[in-house]
Amino acid sequence: MTLFERSGKANVGHALETAVLHELQRRGAQVNYVRTPAGFEVDFYARAPDGKEALIQVCAEQDSPDTLAREVRALQDAANIWPNASLQLITFNQPKGVLPPEIQLYIASDWLLGAMG
Repeated sequence: MTLFERSGKANVGHALETAVLHELQRRGAQVNYVRTPAGFEVDFYARAPDGKEALIQVCAEQDSPDTLAREVRALQDAANIWPNASLQLITFNQPKGVLPPEIQLYIASDWLLGAMG
């Protein structure tokens, strides 16, 4: 996967998504992309070897409240399909806004060095 757009600018969001995907695979998780019946997209549905499930949104930066709301809405919609999955948001920094209590926030460096949650 190319980490740069055709314009030559770095695409940090895609690079972070790729790093998370590779780490999930390294941890032995079965990984799929999610598109809910309502049309929302979640970056990853992951099932760990121990059976734990996670719905994961990767967002390098939440530069606006609308971005954070979109990420949260997608996770919440997908949770209706996978009610046993933990809901996780992986990002580089603290979001501008409050996350619902059911969504676990992970700073990317901590998540990459830790367990799947």
